Amino acid sequence: MRTVVSARFILPMLLGVLVFAAINVAKTKPPAAQDLDNMTLSGRVLDQNGAVIAGASIELVLVTTRVTRTAVTDVAGSYRIIQLEPGLYNLRASYPGFAITEKPELRFIAGKNVQLDLTLFPEGITVNPITVAADDTPAVDTTRTVVGGTVTATDVEALPINSRSPLDLIFTLPGVSEEALSTRELAEDRNTSAADTPEESGTFSLAGGPAYSNNVTIDGLDNNDDRAARERFQPSLEAVEEVQIITNQFSAEYGRASGGRINIRTRGGSNKYSGRAFYFFRDDYLNANTSNNKAKGLSRLPLTEHNPGFTFSGPLRFPFYDGHGKTFFFTAYEHNTILDSATIDTLVPIQRNPRFTIAGPM
Repeated sequence: MRTVVSARFILPMLLGVLVFAAINVAKTKPPAAQDLDNMTLSGRVLDQNGAVIAGASIELVLVTTRVTRTAVTDVAGSYRIIQLEPGLYNLRASYPGFAITEKPELRFIAGKNVQLDLTLFPEGITVNPITVAADDTPAVDTTRTVVGGTVTATDVEALPINSRSPLDLIFTLPGVSEEALSTRELAEDRNTSAADTPEESGTFSLAGGPAYSNNVTIDGLDNNDDRAARERFQPSLEAVEEVQIITNQFSAEYGRASGGRINIRTRGGSNKYSGRAFYFFRDDYLNANTSNNKAKGLSRLPLTEHNPGFTFSGPLRFPFYDGHGKTFFFTAYEHNTILDSATIDTLVPIQRNPRFTIAGPM
């Protein structure tokens, strides 16, 4: 006997499972591995004469989710806010008898310790809040000796990338080069020289080190294919917020590898519903022919690629609303259909050399 389940029952069940999983993931404390890529903000609050102000209030608001973190300066006028999610923040400092100082749209990237001192002026000098330009924020982390770079969300949006791979973005950073025997575009590499057969040695080298010494993570979680010395899973480019690399001998907290560390940080939801739909198309009629094909009188190889997808994010509302506006979701979908071809240029012996004995067929 065969049992048939109607689609009208399957779809609500799948939707319920997905929503339940999203709620639990959003409400659960992130794994400790993700904490390695959060940032810390610290500094001092001073008056116009350079004297410290104890008891000043610091308010830091994440623009996308309106999540607020607060701190109060100690007797030395110092404040420190740890475990901050990277992103765009508005900062506000206040103290009774002093005008409010604001720093809007401060963008913080992963793995940084930002030192930011604030100055408060007496309330009688100005009535309106003092707004300081975001350019005054120190761009260099002077508290740690970490060498590397970060491809920010702005770079991800602006940089055209043919492969749609977020890891290819790191080639825009200093200290990154393609591995000599790379598996990148394996068939196409064979066109250039039959003697240079690529081996499974990874795709990139950091600071001159071998590819098998790199550590690739997504949100701090392991994403290494140890056999091929590259990533196991490639997320959609539309779901990537930052791509961070560290090329020097980093501290033990990053662990595992003796080479460089690459971390892909994915996007999160915001307090507003937003989304996008995209469609990328490639065809051989839009490409130029290679010099190797031209030399041999060959035409362009057939190539057709269709790459549609969408993203959607926002807050969870009733009946799943948590009452505090701190539960958000983000989803990204991408489907790639590609028809590719390759020309393998190699020598095939058609006449036996009398100097060498070749065994006959079995």
